[in-house]
Amino acid sequence: MATRQPVPDLLKGIAVITMIQVHIMEQFARPEILEGAIGKASLFLGGPFAAPVFMAVMGYFAGSHGSMEAWKCGSRGAWKRGMGLILLGILLNIGLNFNLLLHIYTGQIEADPLSYIFGADILPLAGLSLMMIGFFEMISRKKAIAAFILALAIAGCTPLIPSFPEKLKYLEAFIGGNAHWSYFPLFPWMAYPLVGYGWKRLEIEMPSGYVWIIKNLHYFGIVSLILLMATVIPAFKVITDLPGYYHHGIFLFGWIVVFLVACNYLAQSLIIIATDSQIMKYIKWLGQNVTLVYIIQWLIIGNLAFYFADSQYILQLILWFFGIILMTSCLTYLFLKIKHKWKTS
Repeated sequence: MATRQPVPDLLKGIAVITMIQVHIMEQFARPEILEGAIGKASLFLGGPFAAPVFMAVMGYFAGSHGSMEAWKCGSRGAWKRGMGLILLGILLNIGLNFNLLLHIYTGQIEADPLSYIFGADILPLAGLSLMMIGFFEMISRKKAIAAFILALAIAGCTPLIPSFPEKLKYLEAFIGGNAHWSYFPLFPWMAYPLVGYGWKRLEIEMPSGYVWIIKNLHYFGIVSLILLMATVIPAFKVITDLPGYYHHGIFLFGWIVVFLVACNYLAQSLIIIATDSQIMKYIKWLGQNVTLVYIIQWLIIGNLAFYFADSQYILQLILWFFGIILMTSCLTYLFLKIKHKWKTS
């Protein structure tokens, strides 16, 4: 069994925690709290950490030839894996909106059910991105540099994506557009898997340059922290405006990439300082099981939100956060135990 890399697991684990608090704030908080200082701080905390980290880490592992061979576009594996994630994302949309969809079906609520079923969230983005990276792997030779250039082009072109015809509005949500159910479309979000992919390809294609970067990572980390602090106010404004965040352009893309460099530096330092602590082990465990944790927390939050949406005060939100973290962790652990027992029986 291959040895796990602690930094990606740690980053994904922290991203999961920040993501859960954002979901609770978005779904449960009273409007005056969500729109106030605490709500804005919550959105800002999760904005650059959750989805960008998940996508960049996924792209990083996709950049390994060992994993790429299993799902290149030349084989059925690439498309099966990508389509599987898209289907899983749609099934999760149904699951997390089950209470709402049931009330729409029975006529108790008037709403468009398809906008909830075909919401463009993380899992469909991951599936589409893997399929695109598989295609990119086939046609590109200098993969590292090409991936970085393509990521920059995708982020830069996002505001220029034309509108689709009305009959294609559900498809458009997965590509771009401004529909309220278009959370993580390919433009600009595929840029982050490409950044992670390019970083891994840099490690493989230009090992001497990669080693030099790693040796001087603390300098890059310090410069990144300075740049982040110098530009935090305009970044804060974009991140805390959800439509602007979901469909951001080149500025926020660059800011988040710098943020990822700083996170990598800080994660390396944190692992050295506290690698054996129980909290560190728990966070890395969350990161190791990120997809399962993501699904479980959304099933819980999504269905509870039908009853508690826009109604909770600060203390209640704090209690929800720790309660859902605990419930998600327990259910994840139980599922893994059952899965292991089933495999070994």
